[in-house]
Amino acid sequence: MRCRSHPVVEILALAFVCVLLACTRAQPQLATKRHPLIVLGIDGAEWSVIHKLWKNGELPNLKRLAEEGTSAVLETDYGISPVIWTTMATGRKPEDHGITDFTVNTADGMVPVSSTVRKVPALWNMASRAGLNATVVGWWASWPAEEINGVVVSDRAHLQLERIVFPQTMEQTFSGEREKAKKEYPGFADGRSADDRWMQDGAFRDRIISHEARRLARAPFDVLFAYWRCVDIASHRYWTYYEPENYSDVRTAQVQEKADIIPTVYRTVDQAVGDILAAAPKDSNVIVVSDHGFFAGAEQHFVYLSMSRLLEILGFLVRDGDRVLFAQTTVFPVDSPPHAQIKKLRLSMAGRDPNGRVPPEAATQELERISKALATVTYQDGGPVFDLQRVDLPPGVDLIAKVRVDRPSLQIQIGKQLHEHVVEYINRISGTHDKNTHGVFIAKGPDVTAGAEVTGISVNDIAPTVLFALGLPVAEDFVGRAQTGLFTEHFRAHHALRTIPTWGTTASWGTTESAADSRLVDELRALGYMGEP
Repeated sequence: MRCRSHPVVEILALAFVCVLLACTRAQPQLATKRHPLIVLGIDGAEWSVIHKLWKNGELPNLKRLAEEGTSAVLETDYGISPVIWTTMATGRKPEDHGITDFTVNTADGMVPVSSTVRKVPALWNMASRAGLNATVVGWWASWPAEEINGVVVSDRAHLQLERIVFPQTMEQTFSGEREKAKKEYPGFADGRSADDRWMQDGAFRDRIISHEARRLARAPFDVLFAYWRCVDIASHRYWTYYEPENYSDVRTAQVQEKADIIPTVYRTVDQAVGDILAAAPKDSNVIVVSDHGFFAGAEQHFVYLSMSRLLEILGFLVRDGDRVLFAQTTVFPVDSPPHAQIKKLRLSMAGRDPNGRVPPEAATQELERISKALATVTYQDGGPVFDLQRVDLPPGVDLIAKVRVDRPSLQIQIGKQLHEHVVEYINRISGTHDKNTHGVFIAKGPDVTAGAEVTGISVNDIAPTVLFALGLPVAEDFVGRAQTGLFTEHFRAHHALRTIPTWGTTASWGTTESAADSRLVDELRALGYMGEP
């Protein structure tokens, strides 16, 4: 793991914060008890789905929070999940907090965003600086786990990495708890999505989040943050079956099998919410948010296809294990991993490639032969697998085979013979969202006014509202404002809104690489968030 850091310390700003907090503690306050605060994030939670399930008598925990507290549409912004979740956690604009996309480009390639990319403190850093005890479970871009006054279970808790939890003394305990979590909350991914690697990964992560948030809710805390991702994954991948009326090419049998996947994930999140609240102090204030909602988008297919395996079947490529034997090979793929829809092919040419076997004068003839062979490769319904391109090619590429995704199948056909294991996986995306697909806001607690009007509340308002709920000052450089009207008159009488110029910036920031980066980037591609490399 390598971290590239750059000092960006605002000493005067941090000193001002510390002085203000010290003065605040020294000033006499009206006697009032601080109630614990629980902030729960559900990525991609959509009001239309929640209302439909409520109508059917489901999601009792979220419904009770809304009925006994208040609810509203949470206006979103920016359109990219880690950007939104970081804005909610910092109160700052993307250009200020530093997380502006899913990944960061480095000299070694794309690296998923992480806590070290963030240039400003998050709410848990602010709470720690004020002497409060914070618990963070699974928030996006919380790995590597930061050192705070409390506990961090990072968003990469399902992976075998260093610094996935803080404090380090809990690593051994966490390892055992993670094993227990594997058997819990099966609804995050059941048998209907058993062949969906991204649902399975997300399910394991969310099982850990649910288990750890429930366990840590029993320990003392001033503020607890927890975040689930499976609603977003399921909505991207299975919206076709949830709203089949919006898609013309969907089979009845598939709808019957998979229509309940999205509702089941919502039910499982609701169960986890109920378990956390049952474990936490009964007088906790609770805020539930989503970064955006969902709607039916155009269905997209992505085919994971091993070009090397196909070229072997066609007799153009010979390998010894993973090593290409160029002296016996006619053509081989370059920079074409299985997930790539653009397959770049290069002749094993004498005088150009080590041990190349194709004479330069025979290149045109060989490319014609390869093209004719690839044109015979079809899916099971007879549709061609490739569109071929032989002009306007990038340097070092002699032929491009673009994978067609209109009617893919797991088996391909060459002549009359079917072949398995060339198409490794078919990824389907249907549900989508944009910067105008608004999310969910629910709040309840002893300090929350039941039925409070918070129309127009935005993802930009979450950080200042959380700080106000904790009795901490709101920064003047925040992009949103504290929704003070959410809280009772009694609370507002005892907690005047205080401001400071800024909560400052982090002591250092930079990209942090890990052994899981390529896997996480593949997941982002599978969800339609990134194109081909």
